[in-house]
This record gives sequence, structure tokens and C-alpha cells, in this order.
Amino acid sequence: MKRRLAVILMADMVDYSAAMEIDQAGTIELVRELRERWLEPEAAQRGGEVLKRMGDGWIIAFNSVTDAVETAQAVQIALAGHRNIRLRIAAHLGEIVEDESDLYGTGVNITARLQTEAPPGGLMISEDLLRQLDARLAEGFGDAGSFELKNITRPVAGYQWRPTVQAEAAVDDVPTIAIEPIAVSLGTTEAADAAADLQEQIVHRLSRRTGIRVLALDAPGAESDTQPTYLLRGRLRARGDTAKVALTFVLAASGAVVWSGAYEGRVDDLFGLSDTAAERADTELRLAINAHDGDRIAHLPEDALSASELRVRAARLFYETTVEGFEKACPLLERALRLAPDNAMSLAMWANAQARIAISRFEELAPELSDLVMTRANQAVQNAPRSDYVVLVRGIVRLCVTRDIEGARRDIDRAVEINPSFTYSREWQGNLQLALGAYDEAALTFSDLCKIAERDPYHAYFAYGAAFALLLAKRPIDALAFVEEAVHERPNSRAVRLLQAQVAAQAGDAQSAAVARAAAEDLPRTPDAFAMQLPLPEDGRSILEMLAPERAVV
Repeated sequence: MKRRLAVILMADMVDYSAAMEIDQAGTIELVRELRERWLEPEAAQRGGEVLKRMGDGWIIAFNSVTDAVETAQAVQIALAGHRNIRLRIAAHLGEIVEDESDLYGTGVNITARLQTEAPPGGLMISEDLLRQLDARLAEGFGDAGSFELKNITRPVAGYQWRPTVQAEAAVDDVPTIAIEPIAVSLGTTEAADAAADLQEQIVHRLSRRTGIRVLALDAPGAESDTQPTYLLRGRLRARGDTAKVALTFVLAASGAVVWSGAYEGRVDDLFGLSDTAAERADTELRLAINAHDGDRIAHLPEDALSASELRVRAARLFYETTVEGFEKACPLLERALRLAPDNAMSLAMWANAQARIAISRFEELAPELSDLVMTRANQAVQNAPRSDYVVLVRGIVRLCVTRDIEGARRDIDRAVEINPSFTYSREWQGNLQLALGAYDEAALTFSDLCKIAERDPYHAYFAYGAAFALLLAKRPIDALAFVEEAVHERPNSRAVRLLQAQVAAQAGDAQSAAVARAAAEDLPRTPDAFAMQLPLPEDGRSILEMLAPERAVV
């Protein structure tokens, strides 16, 4: 075998398989055009060696990082206006292992995996390659985040370039969050240690997420090397026996406040307060970042988005908590899966959307689609077994699609174990408790969520879930405050109004029940992401039937 260090460039056509099905002869002609007019001539001009052709794909080796990057950029600029050809290109500096039949090596594997994350019409390079570029070439690359690549031990940092945004100073960078040292108003060593512990915990928790970069501002060289998107500032102070942590999340460029949170504890247990604040802030910051992350790519058309960017756009639709939002997200995730078929997050998000659409419509999935949803949920867990979201989604599919209650219990409990602060896992823990007939436990789960997740986009659903569980537990008086909270946030939800009527009727308030029922009658009987077809015991099914959308059968 022969080993050598080289700049490895990989390129392939976007949607090649679909194009072949529609027009085989025309697609073959496009590949020939790429080979003879665009890619290979540009590579040959700069000393590139074609090592392998794979139908619509190429592996090309260069001795120079500059030649490799300039080849990719020249090709993508030339093809920017082409009506039928879109390429994804990735490049990495690594070792190639060759024998008489094939190419091997970690360098080849990393390049192949990065290519699945490359934006159509653009270029993705590794951090190893970026370090070797001169300032002129490096300037046009935006931070694309760190990627957990299949069969690669460590996350790989990627940087992307597009012809259309090259002059916009990498407007599509993933957000960088700088965590400032927590200020302390208590003059004790314990308080200083607790503040440092809080900063360290927040950095550690946020660093587990993909799609963002996190740094502590008191780390050596952090301020000079980085221009953060967000700053997280905090203060620890006390009054009497009560200590309080206040955190503020602001846009670095303008100082505009994106999110703020305050957490209280005892002065004699500052490290307990640190743990609580870190856990709750992690959940709330996750939501704040997801809600704002789509802004950086809002200007890009769908067909220019990479797989990770398609997931960002889909996530924003998820947070609408509507059936329409889940339906609009599905094509985005299908496109993401065409670009990166093995990506666990895309697989899980697609399976989640399909399940949520079905149970919101009170419909059973067709057998073939049900099998595909379960297959993709299993594949997602296989590819990312330590992801709280991925494991949770399989639990949702088991609970609501295949009715595997015991399997759902294992997955949902595992998701909570992985990340106890992830509110979505806790929400589905409540739904599982409903399915098991443990209504008082479900009520406690949802009511706790209402307290700790006031800023969560799903907060109204937590209140709805608490009211629903308390109604089934024959505790209508306790349910009143929660259902009123849900009505306040979602006044145009027929399901919420009908639940309000049921709670009022069970509480003996016939007049309020009539008013709520009349309000519900004025609203369309359309699918509602709040009213889901959960596999409830017999005593809960009559209420579900009342909440079901038109033409649905429970």
C-alpha cells in the first residue's frame, strides 16, 4: 500500500439519483459536461490528480491547499448560474492510503463525511485545512460548527463558503456564545468558587450541542481570537438568607437582550444554586438559541441550504407548535436526508414530524410509512445513541405509532437520564404517564414544567397537559388555573376551549362551561398540535374523541 499526505477534494452532484430517474440521458450528459468543461479542467490546471470517479462524484488530490480551494471556488463560481448543475464540494488535509483497487484512510473518510454537510453550490473545508490557508482565501469562509461524523472518533470543525455570500462577511456563521465570568457581590471564597463553578457548568452543557461554538471569555486568548454572536453575562448576589443568580443573554453587536433568567436559592447552599441555575439555564438557552438561529440563513433559498441549515429552518417550524409547522418541516428534512442520509438528527426530526402530524390528525400512519418512521427512528438511535432528542423521538414513535408502551418507557426514561433538564423529554414523560393511567403523576410532571419553563414555546401545552391530567384525575378545581393559562396563551385553539368547558363542567360551573363551549363552536374543527391521539386508558378516550378534529375517528 502507498501512503501520502495530500489535500483531498471530493465533489458530487446534488440530487443526482432523482435526476437519473427523470432523465437518464440528460443527466449523463451533465456529468460529462462537468468532467470535460468544468471540474476536471480546473483541477488539472492547478495540478489536481483525479484519483477516482464515482458516477456523479470525484476524488481529487492536490499538493497545495491554495490550489485545491481555488479549484473548488472557481468551479462553484462558474456554475452559480447553471440551471441544472449544483455541486457539493468538501476538502480536507489528510492521509490517503492507496492500493491497486481503492482508496482508504481517515483523511478520505473525513472528507467524505464533510461533503454530506457541504452547502449545495458551495464548499466545506475542515479546520485543519483552514489553518493552512492564507488570509485572502480564509476570509471568505464562515464557521459551520462542529460535526459528529459517522465512524470518526472526535467532532470535526467545518468552515463553509458560498459564492453568493462571500462578500457578506460570513453572514451564515454558526453562532458563537461567549460566557463571561459570573460577577460576585458576596465577598467570600465560597461565593467566588460557586460563581466559577456556574460558568464552567454552563460552558460544559452548551458545548455538548452541535451547531454552535462556546467559549469562556476568561480562557487564554479568547477575546482576541473571537468575535462572538452572543454574550452570556451573570451576577451572583444575596439578600439575607436568599442568594440569587441573574443571567442575561445579549447580542454582542447591539447589546439587545435575547433572554434573561433569574434563579434563587439559599446562601448556605451556593453550589446547590449553581447546579439549579446551570440546569435550568441550559434548557432555556437551548430554546433561545434555536428560536433565533434561523435568522442567519433567512436570506438563503431552500436549495442553497446545507443539511444542517435545513434542520435549523425545520426546527423553527417545530417551535410554531402547529400541525402546519410540522407539515412544512417534512420537505426540508427530506431534502436534508437526501444530502446526508445517515444524519441522526435529520432522521429523528423527520420521524418526530411524521408522528406528530398523524397523532394531531387522529390518523393511523399507512403501514409502509409507519415502518419507515420506525426504521428511521431506530437508525437515528444507532447513529447517535447518546443524544437526548434522538432517543426521545424513538420513544415518541413507539408510544404513538407502534403502541409499544414498554419500549417507549425505556426510551423516554433514557432520554430523561441523559439530560434531566431537557423539557421536551419531561413533556413526553408526562404523556407516557397519561398513557399508563398515572394521572396524578402526569399532572405533577406537567405542573412542574409550567414552573420551570415559562419561556418555552411549548409552555401553553404544558399547562394544557396539566389541566388534562387533573381532569382525568377527577381534580377539576386544581385544573382550573392551568386551563385558564392555556386559554390565555392559545385562545383560538378549539381543543383548549373544549378542555376548559369540560373542566368547568366537572367543577360544577355550568355557566363557564357553556361560555367555553360556545367559544369552541366558533372555532374550526381542524387538527391541533395540542390535542394528540395518545394511547390512553378507556376513561380518557371519550375526552379525546370530543377533542378530535373533523372526520377523525378515535
